[in-house]
Amino acid sequence: MHQTARRAHTAGAWKTFADVVAFALGTNVWISTVILPAIFVGVLHGASQIAAAALPFVVLLLGLARRSEAVLLGLFPAAVLVPIALQPQMASSYVYGPIRFTVVALGVLAYLFGVSFFTTWHEPPAPRSVRGLSSAQLGPAERWQRRERVYWMLTAMSLVIPTVLLAWVNFDTAIEDYLGEMYPGRVALMTTALTVGAIVLWLGIYHYALLGVLRPHRTGDRDLVARLGQARSDAKIGKPRPRFYVSVALALAAMATLILLRHLKG
Repeated sequence: MHQTARRAHTAGAWKTFADVVAFALGTNVWISTVILPAIFVGVLHGASQIAAAALPFVVLLLGLARRSEAVLLGLFPAAVLVPIALQPQMASSYVYGPIRFTVVALGVLAYLFGVSFFTTWHEPPAPRSVRGLSSAQLGPAERWQRRERVYWMLTAMSLVIPTVLLAWVNFDTAIEDYLGEMYPGRVALMTTALTVGAIVLWLGIYHYALLGVLRPHRTGDRDLVARLGQARSDAKIGKPRPRFYVSVALALAAMATLILLRHLKG
């Protein structure tokens, strides 16, 4: 009982620590990408603009309250783009210099990796028994070392590719001059559109290229994977489970019994 209580206390303390880290990193992203640029360009006025600027912070609090990875890693970054979409000048090149862009990019990466790590990592339960295995002294196998190197390479690419792509779109003078010639007076709007396009392009590359490499390694329990696949297939075609037919048969039998009893009493 004492060990169970201690583990429960440790788990609660760890969740609180993870919430604090996510709140601090998320607030930093919100301030650096929404509040400070809005103040700099002077658009933080009016009820609609204030509501749009406050939306990411509300989504962050919602994600922390629910401890939802989908909200923290999906909806919150999307909510950050809402006030920028309403005021494209917040993402213009004269707001984000190379140094400030680097600092903001590091803050965003720290948030994404921090939330990904702290919301999924937990202390594994203590084993029921401990045995000294001779294989444990040999270290990881060579194939696992190769996989680890591939994973680190994919992590590095996940950092470098989007950062370079966004820096190229926002700070290349040739692109800025071309936009100035083609869209005079709308450079900030078109730069924001290119930034969003670069983000969508990177998400497509990440989903189909990087995650595509990792999918064959997610073997897990083959029997469980097969059962989950069958469940998904049944859900798509709308095939009822056997217990559905059993339940319907029992319900019909109960109704028939009630009718028969009433008829006999009558």
